[in-house]
Amino acid sequence: MQGVGYRNWLQSFAIEYGVFGWVKNNINGEVEAVLIAQEEVVSGLIEQCYMGPPNANVERILIEDSDDVYDLRSFEIVTDN
Repeated sequence: MQGVGYRNWLQSFAIEYGVFGWVKNNINGEVEAVLIAQEEVVSGLIEQCYMGPPNANVERILIEDSDDVYDLRSFEIVTDN
């Protein structure tokens, strides 16, 4: 999903929800994100992700729980693939 401002939109919502992590575009055009917060907060943000920004066409969202440890205190847009 490129050209609709999804990464900036997600960053804005993540900051509003108090979520840490990152978001990036993958080479295949999909958006990938790591969301770090209380489970109910992440669930609320994921609900927003189904709608996305104007002109977004969200076909599916894959959710994977992770035991990876991240020491993040912000929500960043990753620009390198």
